[in-house]
Amino acid sequence: MIISSKRKLISTLMCVGALTAGLFVSGCGSDKAADKVSSAVSSVTDSKSDEKLNKAFDELIKTTNEFNGNNVTWGQQHAENLAKFKAGFDEYAINTQPRFENLQNGLKKSKEIGNTYKEVDTERDNVLAVLDELMPVYKELKSYTDSKAYLNDGKAKGNELAAKYVAAVEKFNAAYDKLGEVINTTNKEKNKKKMEQMKKDGYKNYAAVMDATLRLTELVEKVQATYTNPDKAAIEKEIGEIQGLLNGIDSKDSHKDSLVRNFNDTVGAIRQVMVDPNDKYQDRNLNRMIQQYNSYIDSYNRTKPDDLDGKKK
Repeated sequence: MIISSKRKLISTLMCVGALTAGLFVSGCGSDKAADKVSSAVSSVTDSKSDEKLNKAFDELIKTTNEFNGNNVTWGQQHAENLAKFKAGFDEYAINTQPRFENLQNGLKKSKEIGNTYKEVDTERDNVLAVLDELMPVYKELKSYTDSKAYLNDGKAKGNELAAKYVAAVEKFNAAYDKLGEVINTTNKEKNKKKMEQMKKDGYKNYAAVMDATLRLTELVEKVQATYTNPDKAAIEKEIGEIQGLLNGIDSKDSHKDSLVRNFNDTVGAIRQVMVDPNDKYQDRNLNRMIQQYNSYIDSYNRTKPDDLDGKKK
């Protein structure tokens, strides 16, 4: 999450109905070196009883994806502005903050659709409760800043609001991290099971892409967790095996070319991170790696089983 010391991969979006598979998505950057990447993979079910669950989960993932995606781009500024508020009121710091209100609205929409999984719903509701505390403080601080009320009180009220806002954001970060973790725990195994089902159903090429994407996600997690002392040989070995999966796809569809191209860009970013753990631009390198991974995931999300394997009867 932004402002904390973690940089996360976003979860996955589930498509309901026709033949689909779990969609992976990107990650959000932070001001500090990452210690963990959280990803999730959705499952697809054919039972109508699960459609409502899937739709609610779709909305949850879509919302967190958008929130985290914005943080990839603006995470550094988010962190710097929060640091300013820790020192007291700053008239410019509120202008670039995470999109809390969009997140709040999306989580509420997910909840209105229905339940997903017990642990996920618990953490979703916890984040909503924290946002209910945070948003009034944010809005008051924004109004105070926009109206230049600080010119009348010597920033006294601003300092008070800044302290409240920092405390609320830190509480949010902790809750939001837990939501990401439980989504990851709940869904990663589901995607692995879905991959095996795709193989049984004759979608060999798409199953290979799912396998490659799962492994790439885990590889990025590993690099982020160990970038100060990476096992370069093991990482290069895994890169080679993932490359083999993608190269082995027996399809001339343009989606394959896009996947391979974006995979290579991600690998380039991974190798840049490993060049020098003490690089003064390492935070930028890590964020760049996530951005390249996100581009790969965008390509994956646009790829359907039928694109690579043809339609099955």
